[in-house]
Amino acid sequence: MNTILKILILTLIGSGCFSAGIYYGIKESEVYLNKVMDEYTIIQEQVDAFVKVSDPESILLYVKQLNKILDDTEILHKLIETGQLSDEVLTDYLKSYDNKLEELNNRFLLLTSDVQSRVSDLSANLATDLNNNRVELESSFISESDSVKKEIGKLYDKIDELYRELEQVTAILDNAKETFLGKYIIK
Repeated sequence: MNTILKILILTLIGSGCFSAGIYYGIKESEVYLNKVMDEYTIIQEQVDAFVKVSDPESILLYVKQLNKILDDTEILHKLIETGQLSDEVLTDYLKSYDNKLEELNNRFLLLTSDVQSRVSDLSANLATDLNNNRVELESSFISESDSVKKEIGKLYDKIDELYRELEQVTAILDNAKETFLGKYIIK
């Protein structure tokens, strides 16, 4: 039995190692296959690009485009040569125009500084006038309030004097009521 058990254990260990080896081999082959597929897609893209460029129709199209660019370059060269003359005329015109603009700008700056000085003078004068008017109004108000207080004082004095006279008249009437004729006339 010992030998059967040993054979079984060895068989199990052998089959486990064999399975682990196959599993490891499959994993490594998948990694290798992924690398090969990545390289294949890169090579395929390069081959497709080369086929597209090496296609006779594409070459003819590129040649036509290059010829058109050369023709356009020649036309531009001619335009540049004729444009130099018009550029000189345009430059002279722009210089005269710049001089006129500079003159207008200088006038504008002078007018702006003149207006600013006038505005500052006016604001200073206005501030001074407002301050003077405020001081005048305050002094006038104070003097008027003093004179009104004096007049009110005089009115109170007259009211006091009238009240005293009224008391005297009341006292005289009271005395007159007590007389013989006063009892019949004043009720």
